[in-house]
Amino acid sequence: MAINLHVVIVPWLAFGHLIPFFQLSLQLAKAGIKVSFISTPASIKRLPQVPSNISALVDLVAFPLPSLDNQQLLPQGFEATVDIPSEKIQYLKIAYDLLRHPGKQFVVDQKPDWILADVTPYWVVEISQEHHIPLVYFSVFAAAVLSFFVSPTFVTGADGNKKMRSSPESWTSTPE
Repeated sequence: MAINLHVVIVPWLAFGHLIPFFQLSLQLAKAGIKVSFISTPASIKRLPQVPSNISALVDLVAFPLPSLDNQQLLPQGFEATVDIPSEKIQYLKIAYDLLRHPGKQFVVDQKPDWILADVTPYWVVEISQEHHIPLVYFSVFAAAVLSFFVSPTFVTGADGNKKMRSSPESWTSTPE
């Protein structure tokens, strides 16, 4: 039942993202699709074991997280949000953005059919466009959550005029 597709998966370095992307990878492999799951060595070590019946279709690709010049900002081995206090997540994002170059080289070498990416690796868009590879955004959030937090701040009020939502709480009542 080989489908002969190769998909590259690029999740954010938080286990609330890594685990859903990993589960998606397993389901794609069960459908006969080759998957390359890109993450960091420490994050990959924490993932569950890939079932032996699909292990040939799941490639866990470990890219070392580039270190920042100041080790105090992001100490070596701190490769996921679970490893660091919230005030240092900004430095994890900076280091994660440095995966752009090895990620691009991997795509050039492997020539996947699709890329499935999380919201954080904005640089994957450029890679997919440059190499004409379809890109899919996979959200770990339900559509209702996205519509609540990402939808426009202007809505149409009962009187037909555009109204602005002033706070998250304002989404729980009719716009005035």
